[in-house]
Amino acid sequence: MSIQIKKEPTGSGISSGLLDIKKEPGSSSQNASNTRAVLVSKIKMNLMQAWRERWTEIQWAIQLKKLMAAYCTENVDVAEILMQQALVGSSPNSLILSYLKHGVLSQMIPYHTVLKYITEFDDFSRPYCILALLHLAEMFGSKISLSPCQDSPLQLVRTILSLIHWQVKALYICLQRIQENKSTVAAEYFVIMDNASRAIINILDRKAVRSLMQIAKTDSPDAYREFEQCEMNVGGTISQLPSNSQLGDTREKINSALLQLSKLNDMSPSFEPVLEITNSPICPTINSLVVLEAILNSSSDIQPFVDQVLVVSRLMKLPMPQLCLEIFRVCFMGFVDTNDFSEDLQWATFAFLKVPHILNAIKEKMPDWDMSSHVERGLDMLLEFSHLLDQTDIKQNFDMLVQFITELQKANIITESQKTSLCMKRSEQRSRLRPSDISGSNEGKNLSRVTHAEATVTSILKGSATLDRMLKTSSDVPVKSLDSDPHRNSESMIKVLTIMLQGHSFDILRLAAASTGRLHDFMSKLIRINELASQTTSESLKIPNRNQLFDVTFLMIISIFQQNGLGIALSNKENEYALVVQWAKRWLPEEGKYKNVEFIEEQDKVDAILNLMLSSAEIIPCGQIASWKEMIMYLPYALQEILFAVEHMALNLEKVKMIIDHIRKQNIKSLLLVCTTYLCSYMNIVGAAARVKPLKMLEFFTISLGIDTKQPIQAIIDNIIYDILPEGHPQRPIRRYQLSSKKLTSEIMNETLKDSFHRGWLNMASLHTLEQLLVLRGPDWFCAEMVEHLLKQNHTDDATQSLSLAFAIMHMDLERMTISLLRRVLPSLLTTPQNSLLTDPRGYCLAKLCVLSITATHMSKIGQKEPYVRRRHKRLITEVDMDDDFDDGDTPPAKLRKLSEPQLSLSMEDFNLAALADKEDGEVLPSLDMKDPLNKALVNLFQLMNTILMNKTLSSRTWFIVSIIQEAIKCGGTHSSFIFQFMPQNMLNQVMRSLPGVFSDEHILRICDLSTLSGRKMAAKAICNNAQIPQLNLFD
Repeated sequence: MSIQIKKEPTGSGISSGLLDIKKEPGSSSQNASNTRAVLVSKIKMNLMQAWRERWTEIQWAIQLKKLMAAYCTENVDVAEILMQQALVGSSPNSLILSYLKHGVLSQMIPYHTVLKYITEFDDFSRPYCILALLHLAEMFGSKISLSPCQDSPLQLVRTILSLIHWQVKALYICLQRIQENKSTVAAEYFVIMDNASRAIINILDRKAVRSLMQIAKTDSPDAYREFEQCEMNVGGTISQLPSNSQLGDTREKINSALLQLSKLNDMSPSFEPVLEITNSPICPTINSLVVLEAILNSSSDIQPFVDQVLVVSRLMKLPMPQLCLEIFRVCFMGFVDTNDFSEDLQWATFAFLKVPHILNAIKEKMPDWDMSSHVERGLDMLLEFSHLLDQTDIKQNFDMLVQFITELQKANIITESQKTSLCMKRSEQRSRLRPSDISGSNEGKNLSRVTHAEATVTSILKGSATLDRMLKTSSDVPVKSLDSDPHRNSESMIKVLTIMLQGHSFDILRLAAASTGRLHDFMSKLIRINELASQTTSESLKIPNRNQLFDVTFLMIISIFQQNGLGIALSNKENEYALVVQWAKRWLPEEGKYKNVEFIEEQDKVDAILNLMLSSAEIIPCGQIASWKEMIMYLPYALQEILFAVEHMALNLEKVKMIIDHIRKQNIKSLLLVCTTYLCSYMNIVGAAARVKPLKMLEFFTISLGIDTKQPIQAIIDNIIYDILPEGHPQRPIRRYQLSSKKLTSEIMNETLKDSFHRGWLNMASLHTLEQLLVLRGPDWFCAEMVEHLLKQNHTDDATQSLSLAFAIMHMDLERMTISLLRRVLPSLLTTPQNSLLTDPRGYCLAKLCVLSITATHMSKIGQKEPYVRRRHKRLITEVDMDDDFDDGDTPPAKLRKLSEPQLSLSMEDFNLAALADKEDGEVLPSLDMKDPLNKALVNLFQLMNTILMNKTLSSRTWFIVSIIQEAIKCGGTHSSFIFQFMPQNMLNQVMRSLPGVFSDEHILRICDLSTLSGRKMAAKAICNNAQIPQLNLFD
């Protein structure tokens, strides 16, 4: 809208001398508006006198200040009065405009007020007025100080947006006039376009202004859309005008202005990777993540691993072909590194079965990627490591790469032509091997059986005519799958399950089911069959050979529990009350932790089982023992009666040996498992002196079992007795990876990390050692030791490689180790003054580790389907129960154990979330889950860092805090927003006061949450202050 200009009449009210300022006498009844009207009238009179007498700017300013001082209680918009008087006719009053200019430059008049009135003037029929206003706009917009008042940082943002929009609008209106009247356009309009273009270029040439425009985009979205539409109209209109039109050089100036405007859409900074490995032949992070997934997380769903790998590759800015190479190469490194066939099976199932599923999942998540060409390029790069491929083929006596490529082609990841080309390249390489190098072991061919195991698992779960062929069973076996009716097909089912238990067949099937995400279904079907076979005698009379069916399924299920954890069965609530699950929860040791043997039993059933043990009868459900459930649950207490009799000298050892031999000769091997489990649990709760008799009985049970060591029963019992038998005992199983009792755990940890960090990747020995140390000492100790070793690195390259590996090791138990890092390790380092461990590059690498761990933990929480899923190969049932109990109620327990060391927590400190942000009127703070330990840890950490900054002492701790903020900025997107939402509002100001210029405008825009009013205010204020300070460019 046009500003309405009222010309003041000249008359007797104007004297020839200086204006006599006299305050009107007031009365108690005089209205304040009348006083203001009098002041406005006198300002106008003063202005007219100054114009008539040609006062200088200083004379006019002195008189104006005297007048304002006389009416100090009144507030008058002097800029509006000057604008009205200056724009009376078709041409502006240059003298009054000079007064206006002087008032702004002398800070008598707020410049954003003048710019506001300039942008409201839209009478383009007066081109000379427009030219004068363009001159003022260019001068004020490009030279005036960006120092807003404390209460109006956003006013500057809105004013700049209006100003740029007005100038673009001037271009558009002039271009429209040229388009409509091509031959009769006044020359003034070309001058307007030249000046407007120059003003836009000069104003937007300041980086701070461009940054403030980004805030305006969020603060005033509707106005910004109108501005963008006007810019598009200018571009479209000028493109429609012929090149030979009257524009001439003006066209180039307008195009230059449009180019400057286009930079507003290009403000996203390109930061360097958060994690970058430059001098290492492999990527330690991806390499070690794949090792963890293949060995420790074999039964996990692939989606969390896919999310982890994609996040890491994005933070590292790793190209997709390079990512494929890292995943492929570590598989072959694993084949070479292992000397145990069971680990070979794990690598084979991961490489041949799981990797194709992983690549397909990545393809679904990134549909725009040309996965086929990326994988082909990765395989081409893998072929350059011919020495590694040759070592794998020589060890396995099999063309492993060709088998791998074949599986990728079967999964439709690469085409048939790509497969042929790659196989020919590998065949040419392999032809250089000596015949003697690739002859001998048949383990490679055995490993290739895992590719058939996937079809076998599908057959077992869904039913297929290929089951007999896959399991190499006889043609008279009619069973199709585990869904078959045990009442009619129990004999055939027993034959199939018995074949599955022979040799490594069950391991292959278990790993194949785990790698393809079907282990839960496989487990559920086994539990269903076991539950049917364990029913009372009257209910299961129609099931022939139910004892053998119960025994074989019981052993299979317990073997899976030992390898993958009991929590895997609890994903299906229907399994919770099954006999085998109840027995495992009651008796099965977990990670060397045995269960309590005290239990209320029915003595008559115990006596019935005891009679079976003392007689020569077969130990099966009969008489008072109506089901296998009663047999399994009460058998330990019958054995307990025998043990008590031995301890009280009522039975001699010879008689005990006869009883135990009778149990061992039974066809039901589950009885042997139940008895050994009870004896181990009993020995765990008694003293050393009382262990002699039960240890002797345990020896009778385990000595010379005469069972193939590959059978599940032998492996199950070995796992149970390993932790209870003393070191050096002849019957204690020999394990390849075990901690030495002759060294402290800290020494073992130090040696393992030193070797791994120097090597740059995790081998099998280091992986299993670190896993045992984590289970033994817990995440707090483990994380503290790893960080301590990381901070010993003094060279940047060594520190970066160690950081990359340490970040991967954190994924062994990501959430708990991240919480330990944030709640234990960092506060300990930050509360130690003059701590040299935080000096760069050590502090810089530790900051990267913190940010990477927080980001990875946050992403894992977003992607996990169930609340109790953790990225480890096992999940203890005690952890599942704890999480379930925690989720049942929102209120904490009435009484809590008082810890010797106070822990920071929101509930204990009565923390108020309003401290995280200056809440504006009507603004709602983001909702945070205060039960989430990661959120609590981040809140407490930022509080601690803010307290350190308030100390106003520069130290290595200050630079460490800046490094954390800088690395969080590099993460970008939702990752940065998640971290900075816990940052107190005054923390950015504290950092910029301590280290002026440490953050650029791009950094500030990333730190502040522009979606909130308080965040926009903080960003605008910080950018304006930053414009007065030279940038340090410490991180660019």
